[in-house]
Amino acid sequence: MSPRPVIFISAVSKELRGARQLVANTLQFLGYEPEWQDIFGAEQGDLRRMLRRRIDAAEGVVQLVGQCYGAEPPQADEEFGRVSYTQFEALYAHHRGKRVWYLMLDGDFATDVHESEPEELRVLQNAYRQRVQAAEQLYHPLSSTDALEAKVLKLRDDLGQLRRGVKRWALAVVALLGLAVGIGLWQMKNSSATSQKVAIANTRLASVEEKLNALLKQGVEKFPETEAKVRQEQPGQKSPAVEDKAYSDLAKQLGVDEKDLREKLPGFARQLQNSPKATTFERANAAYVAKDYAEAGRLALLAAKEAREAKPSRIANAIKAFELAGWSAEKRIEYSDALHDFRDAEMLTDKLQDFAEWERVQQAITVVLYDEGKYHEVEIILNGIATECAQVLGSEHPDSLSARHYYARALLSDGQFKQAETEYRELISLREKVLGPEHPDTLRSRNNLAFALDAQGKYAEAEAEDRALLALFEKSLGPKHPDTLRSRNNLAIALDDQGKYAEAESEYRALLVVKEELLGQEHPDTLSSRTNLANSLAKEGKYAEAEAEDHAVLALYGRVLGPEHPDTLRSRSNLANVLDDQGKHPEAEAEYRAVLVLRKKVLGPEHPNTLSTEYNLALCLKAQNKTTEAAGFAQRAAQGAHKSLGDEHPLTKQYEELSQELQVSK
Repeated sequence: MSPRPVIFISAVSKELRGARQLVANTLQFLGYEPEWQDIFGAEQGDLRRMLRRRIDAAEGVVQLVGQCYGAEPPQADEEFGRVSYTQFEALYAHHRGKRVWYLMLDGDFATDVHESEPEELRVLQNAYRQRVQAAEQLYHPLSSTDALEAKVLKLRDDLGQLRRGVKRWALAVVALLGLAVGIGLWQMKNSSATSQKVAIANTRLASVEEKLNALLKQGVEKFPETEAKVRQEQPGQKSPAVEDKAYSDLAKQLGVDEKDLREKLPGFARQLQNSPKATTFERANAAYVAKDYAEAGRLALLAAKEAREAKPSRIANAIKAFELAGWSAEKRIEYSDALHDFRDAEMLTDKLQDFAEWERVQQAITVVLYDEGKYHEVEIILNGIATECAQVLGSEHPDSLSARHYYARALLSDGQFKQAETEYRELISLREKVLGPEHPDTLRSRNNLAFALDAQGKYAEAEAEDRALLALFEKSLGPKHPDTLRSRNNLAIALDDQGKYAEAESEYRALLVVKEELLGQEHPDTLSSRTNLANSLAKEGKYAEAEAEDHAVLALYGRVLGPEHPDTLRSRSNLANVLDDQGKHPEAEAEYRAVLVLRKKVLGPEHPNTLSTEYNLALCLKAQNKTTEAAGFAQRAAQGAHKSLGDEHPLTKQYEELSQELQVSK
């Protein structure tokens, strides 16, 4: 497939991020692919090599010239002297013979909220603005976002052959236009100039339909990538939650109504999938949107083959095709195939040539490993991504902070709670500085910190943090937002761990009602809440009710996630617990032994969940007077806890007490 021409947008990120996005949206509707590089001033190292590579690949540069100077390289440029990164982008493009359009934004232009710069930098930027105005014919003074949008649209003659018409911001607007045309047709049929007016109306209607189709085609192209980002932000989510968030995010990207997009996009995708004019990759994307994942995977691999065999080969296209094949396999729950496709994409990436591309593929690999429950492998990869991001982008860059958040979350999943707490405390300090104390990303890191505290037995501290966070989430995001629900779940767990079972049960039941309404009865998050509720019931002595709930949840987990997934094993372990609590020791023992084998295989012998199973099995054996065997399991649990949880953790002390007791009994 022939890629759309790339136009690089140059702007100071902290001042003109919103304006840059407006230009990007407009260029997309004109048939171009907008590119830019976020630079916030906290980066370490020199980004000029990356900028040269991205500008070399572009057809031209649109520069938004504002009042801010922005970040600058660590040393003055040999050719251009002391310049900011943004100034360097335009100067380098000129040097390479690229076309540069300067959009000069005056003092009345509405910018993003940002801190003022030192007087020295303001003087440098003012001198640059004067040079542009004096030397360049292709600059355009602008004072508003409407003027900016109109000016970019008017650049179409300079930009070249248009691929799309003037943009429409919402499918709702298109619907209204269609209604207006229909009314006009009815009126024209009753006029003396019917034939001529009907022809004009039909022409207008055709134009509206063409623009609608262009918008939907763009939606088909972007949907798989958008859904992939949702999966990377929150691994472990399953449909329909991922799909809902993807449609919501895509609607915002396109500037359209989410409901209209959900209604129209699948039908258009099915048409595109069968279109003889569509390329192989376009048909693969269309099949994915239409939920024909087997065909999407087949076409994506064919597109990757075509891209690699082209003369010259189109490596970037091949990488995207392999990624689409991977996500299609992941949708089919064929994780080994998905991992194979992503590894094929990984082999084609070059960290030095395109860091963002390399990072995207690495993140995709971690999602599949997370789905498989291979948390330690996820942790290793994410640690590498976080380290690379800090080196390339700087430790305070938003992408570096996100990478660090993912790494800390992997530590939690891998049972390394103390390390996770340390990582989250450092991350929260940075996010409060860069994003603010009430930014959703800051709150998400605090939410995970509370979980890490609870996992270490710091229950009161965790509860206090959970209550504070729940109030903030409800205030900023609403009571049904996924982050709010996660915070409420964490609070219930903290209450449960402190023995406040009645309060915990009440929270779990209320949370379960909301999750069933929003996600459905078989969603993993819903099942997790049912598991927690069953635990709480067992701790209250409601064993029969708890056992029935555990059996039902385990059957659903096995079908939805598979028999070896960590969540399935957790459910099976809970069933063993409630059987043991009722004195059904032989049944419980059989379950514990099976879970222990699988947890050692999936999580490793020193994971806290594995150690918990050994401890519970030791108790079960003790209840059956199998003291010698029980002592061996208790000793291994205690030794592992000292190593992975620390000497002061409540569980370590608990395991050690049982081990000593059984050693004496032997």
